[in-house]
Amino acid sequence: MKTKKWTSFVAAIAVLLLGSSCQDWGEMDPAAGNQVTPTLENVAAFSFDEPELDPIVYKTYANADGQLPSVVEDDIKGNVLSLNNGYVTLNNPLNSVKVQKAVSMTFWMKQPLVVNVDEEGNETTEPQDLTGALIAFENENATSKMFFTANGWIKYNGMDGEWEDNNPATYATGYIPAGDWHYVALIMRNDGYGLYVDGQQKVEKKVTDFDCSKMVQFLNNVSKMYIGSTETSKPWMIDDLKIYRNEITAKEIARPNIGNGGGQVPGGDDNKFEPIAPIFFNSFDAGMNGCSIYGAGSIIYKGGAFGNVFSNASGAMRSNYLVLPSNVLGQSADTQALTIGVWVNRGNETESSAYMWAPLFTAYASHNPTDNGMPMLACQYRGVLQVNCNGWSDYTDDQNVNKQNILYHGENDWLADGQWHYYTAVFTPTTAKVYIDGEIANEWEIDGTNNTAAGLFSNGSELQYICLGGNQAWNWGDNDPGFWFDDIAIYNQELSKAQIKAIMGLKTNVAYGNTFSNDADNMTLKGAGTFVNDETPGFGKIFQNAVGGLRENYLVFPSGALSKVGETKEMTINVWLNASNAGASNTYMWSPVMTGYAEAPGGNGCPMFACQYRGALMINSNGPDNSGDNWCDYTDAQNVAGTNQILHDATDWLVDHKWHLYTAVFTPNSAFVYFDGELINEWAIDGESRGQQCDLETLSKLGYVCLGGNQAWGWGDPDPGFGFDDIMVYNKALSQAEIKQIMNFKK
Repeated sequence: MKTKKWTSFVAAIAVLLLGSSCQDWGEMDPAAGNQVTPTLENVAAFSFDEPELDPIVYKTYANADGQLPSVVEDDIKGNVLSLNNGYVTLNNPLNSVKVQKAVSMTFWMKQPLVVNVDEEGNETTEPQDLTGALIAFENENATSKMFFTANGWIKYNGMDGEWEDNNPATYATGYIPAGDWHYVALIMRNDGYGLYVDGQQKVEKKVTDFDCSKMVQFLNNVSKMYIGSTETSKPWMIDDLKIYRNEITAKEIARPNIGNGGGQVPGGDDNKFEPIAPIFFNSFDAGMNGCSIYGAGSIIYKGGAFGNVFSNASGAMRSNYLVLPSNVLGQSADTQALTIGVWVNRGNETESSAYMWAPLFTAYASHNPTDNGMPMLACQYRGVLQVNCNGWSDYTDDQNVNKQNILYHGENDWLADGQWHYYTAVFTPTTAKVYIDGEIANEWEIDGTNNTAAGLFSNGSELQYICLGGNQAWNWGDNDPGFWFDDIAIYNQELSKAQIKAIMGLKTNVAYGNTFSNDADNMTLKGAGTFVNDETPGFGKIFQNAVGGLRENYLVFPSGALSKVGETKEMTINVWLNASNAGASNTYMWSPVMTGYAEAPGGNGCPMFACQYRGALMINSNGPDNSGDNWCDYTDAQNVAGTNQILHDATDWLVDHKWHLYTAVFTPNSAFVYFDGELINEWAIDGESRGQQCDLETLSKLGYVCLGGNQAWGWGDPDPGFGFDDIMVYNKALSQAEIKQIMNFKK
């Protein structure tokens, strides 16, 4: 539940008046030499906690074909203000104070992705609304106005002049991506402005072609403030809007934690969860991990982010399924919660009618194919559940919070498109939920006495014959489905919607992936590297690079591997490394992990990028020897800590010869390097100045991208003899929480 900060704007003004000095209204500022120190003050806060807008504070309007703004409940933020081609007007709270040097504001906002489906089922996503005003200020006769949009577009049109920056007609900045909640901090100063999103600097600019103090005073003195656009605009939501007199500090700029945790790193809504370790996990890329195949199923290679998957055989009953280790359901006695998550594709099935009653996941005391009696647990593909384990529930229509179970089979088949989908079942003693692709499909509440799932936790250890993909309960005549399965995970926790969606994103946001389960697959091997089986639990087949070469030993990505990065202008490189066969630390202290060029290199010119093992980064899209403007060496001066942390030689982070996770994150205005999910270096760049540009669109078109060597610029640094596993390139800036979740799946 959110804390209510202000009951209304009227109350906020009353507090300000009561807490002010005895200075009379209209009294002049002190004479020169006696000015008041610019003091930061939160003059108003609008939390939208109440279910209805206070009509005294908020005047609501709808544009043509629009809707009146209203308070709605959001899964992550609780009550928020929703606008769909409408707007709200308020009295400007800055009128009650005197501003010296700046006006600041912070707020949460989200522009939902709008997806249209044509008659043939093809989906298209509408372009993001970059022109509609989010926050605006206007004088009484509407002759002067200033507004801010999701492109970071600031436009001032006043009697004393005009000024703008980041007009989307010129270019799309990507500062505030659609689809997620983002925390925005805007500072308008007398000499320029600053814009921060999710705690990360997007713009810090000194404006020399306009007197910005005019805009600051306009914001201070104008009578009206707007939330939303008076012109046609697309749906969006806002929460926790705060208006400040003068300049906010790092404390206000930092992204607050909401939901179940997070931190001040990129990643949007996915920061709102704590990484969670499963009790059991199997990606099928590292052996069976205690599982066994019953019947005619097999492990097959599908590639990309999925790699190896379990392919079940179809056409039989209680004959084909995967048996999990016997102890994975007996570890919830203390937590009183259980979550089962798995990726599913209908795979070998072609007709929805062939599997409409099939089970996804079942569990019993023992292998008993004749009657499968108690105790039992059954998660049916169609979206319903049954538990009978020292207490029971059939999760009926009456127990459904919507008073009807929705069945996802037949014409409502959620697997009919032949794509991968994520299934999740969540149990507590008195509740249960089934999610399909992170959205609630069915939800139940039971009394916990006459109907209870408590025995699932107190007696879960009795469920020792645990089946994925078949073995239907109660001797019902339902077949084992010929589905494909991947990443089966069991948790002794109740996963939230945010956690489920974050876990999904670790697959869906992969622009290119290779688990090496099928050796190089669509990569090209250069030199003497090999593919070998590693005995470390969770790893399986890996790429073992050769030692001692210079631009001789590495893997080349397929053409277009980075293309999706150009669409989002965000990139994360994630790969497991091991130096067991790489020699002494000083032999690879300057080596690269991953490099990219326009073509097979001669002199390794531009454009290029390089991720160095020691924690340094470089990107150059403009010219040799940094002769143009479009490049960044990610220097000490750009590091938010003031100096780059270099971990090599005596501080070699791979010296223990264990597996470690390397992560590099790029956005147009920031970069991060993580080792094992811990932040090593963070850089902030303005995205405009010479040597402060990261052109991810150009990078996405590079035709010769290398893993494991081929150092840049003709430098004499060897290709490292590292072991590599699970190279994933994401078209998203992963958060620290997401990176740690990846690590949890290897433990």
